[in-house]
Amino acid sequence: MTDTPAAPPTRVDVLLAVGYDPDVRVRRITQALAAAGCRVRILAWDRDGTRAVAEDDGPVSVRRVSVRSRWGRGWTQAFALPRLFIRYLAAVRRRRPDVLHAVDLPMLVAALLIAPFAGRPRIVYDAFEVYRLMVGQRLPTPILWTIGLLERRLPRRAHLVITPGERRRQYFAKLGVRSISIPNWVDPPPVLPARATARGGFGISPETFCVAYAGALNTARDLDALLRHARRRPDHQVIIAGTGGDEPRLRTLAADLPNVRMAGWLADPSGLLAAADAIYYALHPDHPYAALAAPNNLYVAIAHQVPLAYRAQGELAEVGEQIVIGVPFTDDDSLDAALDQLADPQVNGRVRGNLAELAESYRWEIAAERLVRAYPMNGSAASSATPNGP
Repeated sequence: MTDTPAAPPTRVDVLLAVGYDPDVRVRRITQALAAAGCRVRILAWDRDGTRAVAEDDGPVSVRRVSVRSRWGRGWTQAFALPRLFIRYLAAVRRRRPDVLHAVDLPMLVAALLIAPFAGRPRIVYDAFEVYRLMVGQRLPTPILWTIGLLERRLPRRAHLVITPGERRRQYFAKLGVRSISIPNWVDPPPVLPARATARGGFGISPETFCVAYAGALNTARDLDALLRHARRRPDHQVIIAGTGGDEPRLRTLAADLPNVRMAGWLADPSGLLAAADAIYYALHPDHPYAALAAPNNLYVAIAHQVPLAYRAQGELAEVGEQIVIGVPFTDDDSLDAALDQLADPQVNGRVRGNLAELAESYRWEIAAERLVRAYPMNGSAASSATPNGP
């Protein structure tokens, strides 16, 4: 009896519209696929020509394409995309992957244009963002209408659509697009850093209440509310870590606040999380993305067992309705009240216990298994699926 030959390893090319520094979610997904036996390559866009052209991130290879552009160009960024697509086409044709993994809508456009010239690989659409909502406050209406049309139609041509949360899966379902949720869950560290040591590293005295934010510094995040709290409560220490387009403005606002520390980008935020008594997260309440928020901060808080002061938006609201993950707020007065509650050691301890319970099921290991089962790999049932359906 002759054994059926094993399917060859699945070659995956990930199309990315940023430079991969690395992006946390892209790294988790590509590492999970590599661990499952895929040969994964990331094609990344180096807009300023400052990053390494080629490097390896463990088993994942990273190849960067230098097409000069700049951030914040709005709709005029579309003029740089054809040059990027042509460079990606050349790279993909040389490798002939089995799967093109497109991260966000512009890269889905690229994948669909490239596929007919590269052996028609299967297409995975990784819908990190809902583009029409994300850019809804800064682009003209006709362009938003076009983006909305593309977001309804193009994902239906993908073999698999994945989203970072259940709210986004539901959003695409209303558009007639089937998808699966691969949440941004985080595996807890094997050993949580020692709190006293972490606080000493940030110069925080044992009796001082510390609230932290770690993530992108952009105008969608309502960090002004946290700075206003710091001005009203000089006895609370506020630490803001991260980088982004809003960083210069926030630094200016915080310049005269001795109880605010702008920590910049932290490659490993575990020390900050161990030092913090609470994590802050909120989008502006009128932001169109608020109902779909699926922030890493939520899952980092669960993994590290740090209570949240949060607006009940998106996944935060959904998880917060199931179990107490912190104290929600709506305005400045309720933010002050929320942080005062979390400053109570008994309240803080009870919330940490809830988060420790959640951490058992909100693990990236579980999300990664879901991803691998659904992925259109060579020899799997998914590989023979028709676009966006069995």
